[in-house]
Amino acid sequence: MTSFQRKKIEQTNRVCFRLKEAREAAGFSIAQMAEKTRLSKTYIHALENCNFAQLPQGTVYQKNFIKRYLSVLGIPSATYIQQFLIEEGYDQEEKKEQTHPHTPKPFSSFHALPAMMKYIGVAVVFISVLGYLGWQVYRILEPPTLTLIEPDDGHITTEEQILVRGISDPETHISINGKDVSYTEEGHFEQQLDLVEGVNTIVVSATKKHGKTSTETRYVTQRPIQHISAKDMPGTNS
Repeated sequence: MTSFQRKKIEQTNRVCFRLKEAREAAGFSIAQMAEKTRLSKTYIHALENCNFAQLPQGTVYQKNFIKRYLSVLGIPSATYIQQFLIEEGYDQEEKKEQTHPHTPKPFSSFHALPAMMKYIGVAVVFISVLGYLGWQVYRILEPPTLTLIEPDDGHITTEEQILVRGISDPETHISINGKDVSYTEEGHFEQQLDLVEGVNTIVVSATKKHGKTSTETRYVTQRPIQHISAKDMPGTNS
């Protein structure tokens, strides 16, 4: 007689823990991962602890961060992205329409409704149209989102150049200290900027076609490396 054994089904870890396990298996530290992905350490920690609220808002940005993280490790991102969407509830937004078994009533029956019901129906349609138009106007007049990933405010460096990198809404006009900067279809941009000795002010602006602008400012200090000669050392005779 054949005996059956119950097979224990292991529960899949959350996507953030899977990311962390993949990084550790590859032997990369947080600092190394941040350097390879060109993401800040804060974003790496957020990805590995499921603190997606600390990332730039928008599903597109968060999925791109996961893809960039996994591309460094040489891991396909499709299953990770799918698990991320399910865990964060984004898959619930795509629901199939349910069909009703009954036959719809002919349009002529609308005229048989009481006058009050007809007025309410017209009012609902009118309000819905106004709401939709208002939402479109709000989207046009709302300033674009602008997230400056690096450099950090107050950063001190001995280098003569610094990388300015961030994310904004697609189809916006990006400028750094008044100079135009190119960006990807997803809104990513980066630019090397020359520094002068002392405090440098970096102003990044994102402007929509209709004129609304978002601005981020960073202050970076450049300190040259000081070379000490032997005669400047204490106890050295002239």
